[in-house]
Amino acid sequence: MDQIKIGKFISECRKEKGYTQVKLAEKLGITNRAVSKWETGKSLPDASVMIELCELLGINVNELLTGEKVSEENYKRKAEENMVEMVKKNKKSKAEIIITLLIIISIVIDSVTGMILSKMFTSDETRAAIGIMSFVLLLCLVGIWTGTTLCLKNKK
Repeated sequence: MDQIKIGKFISECRKEKGYTQVKLAEKLGITNRAVSKWETGKSLPDASVMIELCELLGINVNELLTGEKVSEENYKRKAEENMVEMVKKNKKSKAEIIITLLIIISIVIDSVTGMILSKMFTSDETRAAIGIMSFVLLLCLVGIWTGTTLCLKNKK
């Protein structure tokens, strides 16, 4: 889905209906800033207001997500494309959450292990070595997380 295209479409439909951003926002019970973010392509309407937004603009959800009026013969194909795109986005979001949780768990385990080992060994040099190893492992985990997140975002 092209958020900028969708935003321009929302703007066009809003103007056709004679609404200002403020008036449309009031009717939806949201801020005009949210409407502005949609129209500039910075965000998409939340699912909780999508149906009402479509009703106010005289369009359907498929047209909203496509960012254009959809003819009857193209309706099914566009709906399927939109569904596939939504599934892809959902999978990427889940993958990002899982990666973040794994990194957090690894950091906690790394910290606890470092504290336990530093208590077991009395030598300051050993404690320093364990601290440095823990820090290096932490940097590696953050690097893996950052790299994976960037890869997921580039696949959009």
